[in-house]
Amino acid sequence: MNCYIHLEEEAIGTCTVCGKPICNECAIEVQGKLVCRTCLASGKVDTTPPTSRDANTAFLIELIGGFFGFLGIGYIYAGRTNDGILRLVLWIIYDLFAAVTISLLLAVFVGIICIPFQLAIQIGVPLWSANSLKNQLAGGSAV
Repeated sequence: MNCYIHLEEEAIGTCTVCGKPICNECAIEVQGKLVCRTCLASGKVDTTPPTSRDANTAFLIELIGGFFGFLGIGYIYAGRTNDGILRLVLWIIYDLFAAVTISLLLAVFVGIICIPFQLAIQIGVPLWSANSLKNQLAGGSAV
């Protein structure tokens, strides 16, 4: 495949804007992408450098987001979307697992603590009621 401008030159790639084959002389790299001089001159190519994100802001967003169950949004803010989504999904799965585990452990722990009181109530109340009935009947008082 030859360059669309220099027909005798071998193309090194295609313009990412218009898709035409371009040679080494016509190719210009803009933000890691090959573009032809024609597209660059026409203004179709965004030549502004990507904005960098403030590290402290990303830190705060990640920290606060993590506290509220949204770990990974700092990465998304910083432009590392794949890492952010992965962390977000894994953190939500972990939070759900932790909530279920803590709920079960809490129920078991509270249940174990309450067993003696429950047994005392289960045995004590019928014993008290039966004794009250016996004393009323033995004393001759009306039931």
